[in-house]
Amino acid sequence: MTTHPMMRTRLLGSSLALACALLLAACATRPAPTTEAAFAEALPSAVVPGVWSAAAENGTVPDGWLRSFGDPQLEALVGEALKANLDLRAAQAKLDVASAAAMAAGAALQPVVGASGAAQTQGGSADNRLDSRGAGLNMTWELDVWGRLSAESGAAQARYEGAALDLEFARQSIAAATAKAWFIATEARQQELLLQEQVASAQETLRVLEARRAAGKVGEQDVRLASADLAATQASLHAAEAAQQQTVRALEALLGRYPSAELEVSPALPEMPGAVPAGVPSELLQRRPDVAAAERRVRGAFKNVAARQLARLPSLSLTANAGANSQLTEVTSRGGSFFNVGANFFAPIFDGGALKAQVDIATAEQEGALVAYGQTALRAFLDVENSLASEASLAMREERLAAAVQDDQEALRLRKLEADAGKADTLGVLQLQRQVNAARSGLLTLRQARRAERVNLHLALGGGFE
Repeated sequence: MTTHPMMRTRLLGSSLALACALLLAACATRPAPTTEAAFAEALPSAVVPGVWSAAAENGTVPDGWLRSFGDPQLEALVGEALKANLDLRAAQAKLDVASAAAMAAGAALQPVVGASGAAQTQGGSADNRLDSRGAGLNMTWELDVWGRLSAESGAAQARYEGAALDLEFARQSIAAATAKAWFIATEARQQELLLQEQVASAQETLRVLEARRAAGKVGEQDVRLASADLAATQASLHAAEAAQQQTVRALEALLGRYPSAELEVSPALPEMPGAVPAGVPSELLQRRPDVAAAERRVRGAFKNVAARQLARLPSLSLTANAGANSQLTEVTSRGGSFFNVGANFFAPIFDGGALKAQVDIATAEQEGALVAYGQTALRAFLDVENSLASEASLAMREERLAAAVQDDQEALRLRKLEADAGKADTLGVLQLQRQVNAARSGLLTLRQARRAERVNLHLALGGGFE
């Protein structure tokens, strides 16, 4: 049945009227833009104080903390870890995925242009054969009428930025872990050297007592006590050697060269750098990469909700085709070109609740991103406060323990003089010697812990290591 031209005009007019009505109705459901209020509500109350509660230096948070230790070998090890660490490779892979996804989402805003071609032969004999050939260009372009495609592109871009910040925080974390592992390995080496010194001292003490026993100046009990002290010190030395090997293996695992066991550990810890300015708490949310990454994920989640809501509105696409074709037979040849332009309109009416479910999923993900942002921010503030307080405590303890070591060493020197003069027994000397050894060992541990805590503070503040 042939449709009258007037009827076709009326049908087209009715379709356009229905489309306009649907579009106008859909405008009422377009989501309102989000505000920054969601970020403030996501943070626990009073999480951004004006100043740090623990003592902190004033000034801008510095970068380049790795060089502040003045240890070229440590800097080289960090560079090696950044190249070989498997966790960092995994973070880089996630960034590559997010980059490709952002590119794909942005491409949806552009027209899709393709080429097509065909060649066909019909007929079984030379007199009855038909050859046809054709080629053309095809274009499809979905108009971003409501901003859905822009919202999807923005969400993908925010996810990419979050992944880039995750990678940066992973780099900072690996640099910090390498530095702390280096300090632990150095301390283990120092403990080993200290015990070697103590073994030599215990051997000399036993030798002297054996000579004095032969001269009748001390009894068998004094020699037995010195021999037992030597055995205990040697056992401690074996334990320290095993601990030192374990720390080296852990560091080599970070460097990606385990189990080569070829790392030469420094016999001395680097000097403690000067005090670090902590800045103001309000800057921490922008400076720390993990907090900034969580913030980007929230923004991406808001854009994703908007995109899922806008997906319930009508969509409009333009299409265009252009090309040429030809037909060739034994007696005729004809061909021509063509050009078509069209528009496609689609308005979802019933989908069994699928689009609404997508909105609900995106909304729940948005809530989860806000909670994660609040948790990350709270953890960041706690990290800074704890590191500031711990560093101050460690500095005070190191100062007092260093003074105690000096006093114990002087007391031991005087006690040995008394023992040589026969005014003190061997047991008293050995007990005081153990006290001195324990204090010196504890001082090494405190010095290592203080440097590790300084690294923790830099990581907590978000200062870069490069």
